[in-house]
Amino acid sequence: MKHWKRKMAAAALAAVCATGAFAAPLEVEAASVTEKILYGTAAMLFVSNYYSRMDDHNQLQLLDECQKETGVYEDPAADARVQDVYQRIRDTGTLKRNYKIYVSPQEDINAFMSLGGVMCVNKGTLDTMDDDELAYIMAHEVSHGELRHNVDGVKKRVGLITALNIYLGGDATVGQAILANVAGNYVANAVFTKDQEKQADDRGFEYTVEAGYNPGAPAAAMQVLKDKYGESSPTGLKAVLAPGNHPKTSDRINKNVKRMVKYSGDHVKVDDGWIVVNGEKAFKPAASGNYTDLERTYLTAGKLAKVYHAGNVPDAVYRGNTIYCGSLGIYTTNGSENGLEYTAALNKGISKDRGQAVKDDFEIDETRQQLEKQKKEAAEQGSSEAEQ
Repeated sequence: MKHWKRKMAAAALAAVCATGAFAAPLEVEAASVTEKILYGTAAMLFVSNYYSRMDDHNQLQLLDECQKETGVYEDPAADARVQDVYQRIRDTGTLKRNYKIYVSPQEDINAFMSLGGVMCVNKGTLDTMDDDELAYIMAHEVSHGELRHNVDGVKKRVGLITALNIYLGGDATVGQAILANVAGNYVANAVFTKDQEKQADDRGFEYTVEAGYNPGAPAAAMQVLKDKYGESSPTGLKAVLAPGNHPKTSDRINKNVKRMVKYSGDHVKVDDGWIVVNGEKAFKPAASGNYTDLERTYLTAGKLAKVYHAGNVPDAVYRGNTIYCGSLGIYTTNGSENGLEYTAALNKGISKDRGQAVKDDFEIDETRQQLEKQKKEAAEQGSSEAEQ
């Protein structure tokens, strides 16, 4: 009993020190069940504050630890590729944090975001995906970092250990109560919950299109994962350990298609592999090179969505072996496909409604506005101090 009391008293004191809060000391010897649960809450609050500080201030240390665990793929071209994608996302002006990105030598398609804003992208991801698809994978992981999902996840994991220590400390009644509560959070939801994965998918789409990448790439990237791993594809290191925390990949594909359709102003859709414009079936892309037929369908629809997002879509034209809308190449045919026929079918849909510019309604727009306001206030404050 005394062993448990010493642990709880120390944890409560540490939490008070960490938060700067003051609480009247409890008589531990005569503590009620409610009071002991409060001590457990204080211990988990301490854990939360500890990992929040680590997330904010230990980036270089965590980068070193991640690289030691995964290894580093020492290839300048691969590194330049991920840094370029990250910089384009940064240039949107919507990120609150700075991230460290590196490539690991693992051959599977995977990426993860660690505490401290450290992102690891596997070589296999670069080998399998084009830059638009890679941008979505990276934007998804950046979203976890921006939303502090990593802190929430590690809190649950360490909180479970803390609760177990309470249980083993001697007071089974209190230990079981705290353990059951925390275990429900961690065991059911693993490191990232399904809701957090959905949040990262949603915000990842926003970062992707704001950085100028293909709006169909999110669906295409998920299709690549589904083709390789099935419905429980790993999009983060923790998903490999507990894949049940991720939504079904087919659901993620469909939701990314819906995001793309909305981005187009509801002009461009996908129906059973067909590109559909204003209700008219245009054509069904074929596999080509490393791209599957469905992957090309989503990427092609995404390019058309991008054109419709800008509004006033021109007629498509066929030059060489590529269909263009304005200056944007929409689709390149292979030797067995009739490009003129595809173009005529596409123009049938375009002529029905050329669309107007679509106004974005993104959560990250609010973040950008907040950051711009903070910069303006800081500049004004600096100017005022200089005058004084």
